[in-house]
Amino acid sequence: MYAVADFCLIPMNTPTPSVGAYIAACQRVLERYAKQDGFNGYGTNLEGSFSVVCRAIEECHEAVHAMGCPRIATDIRIGTRTDKPAPGAAASEGETQGEEWEKGLGENERKRESVRRRLAQE
Repeated sequence: MYAVADFCLIPMNTPTPSVGAYIAACQRVLERYAKQDGFNGYGTNLEGSFSVVCRAIEECHEAVHAMGCPRIATDIRIGTRTDKPAPGAAASEGETQGEEWEKGLGENERKRESVRRRLAQE
């Protein structure tokens, strides 16, 4: 099952108001997933299989807790789909292929580019 998730991880009860080091630790986790699992997305938007997306968020929590952060609040919105293949997956015979510019783009990148192209036509 293909999933798109948007999440916001908020370290709480930290010794200082700055949370940059904690967010950087989470970003390192996401970059590792991008390399090993073909994860797509940017910042806090993740695209991939449902299990991989959930595991990545869990590992972000583990990394931040390992730095001594006692509490984390995370807001997550996840959408899944089974009606069409994940971006980059080979379409089965008989399915409509997207336009050439769409190939290889994740869902978020494809949506952004589609909006840019529509605005350029106006």
